Amino acid sequence: MAAFRCSNEKCARLSVGWATFYKVTHESEAQAHLPTAELQWEPKQIRQPVFPDVPPEIEQAASEAHACLSIGAARGAVALARAVVEATAKAKGVTTHGIVQKINALRDNNIISPLTAEASHQIRKDGNSIAHGDIGDEPISQDDAAAILEFMDALLDEVFQRPAKLQRLKERHEERKQGNAPSGPTAPGRSGADFGGV
Repeated sequence: MAAFRCSNEKCARLSVGWATFYKVTHESEAQAHLPTAELQWEPKQIRQPVFPDVPPEIEQAASEAHACLSIGAARGAVALARAVVEATAKAKGVTTHGIVQKINALRDNNIISPLTAEASHQIRKDGNSIAHGDIGDEPISQDDAAAILEFMDALLDEVFQRPAKLQRLKERHEERKQGNAPSGPTAPGRSGADFGGV
């Protein structure tokens, strides 16, 4: 194995590449073959999506959950997803005691749909076994963790990202209307979508 520096000038981080050789007797032979071998890499490719309309501390935890999953740390991913659910409730002003009550309050205040509340409770249940030290009770597979992160992403989309996108669309629409509208009374026959209730 050997250390390699990333050729991307914006990255330049070190990774370890390794391969198994057969019929290699000296270290110098291995070094000669390593650059042309099919290498295994550590760390693996890390996936860290960004959530631009999410509060920074929640965005960082959600991105880190995806990073955990991408390197096979399923339990870490699920534990962070649970933390994201609770932090999301607090960011929306829900301060009731306990994560169950926080999720229900988000639903009851129409911040999330009943379906998203169900998904959030699933994140809570899977995350609780890790948060409370019951690590061996129910093993969490990569597929299970991936599903939990999809639920987490849906929650963040519903609470933060979709409303922010709709707000930007509304503002652009209003700007276009003001820029294109004739001075004086509204032109006859002119109509448009009403965004007053958004």
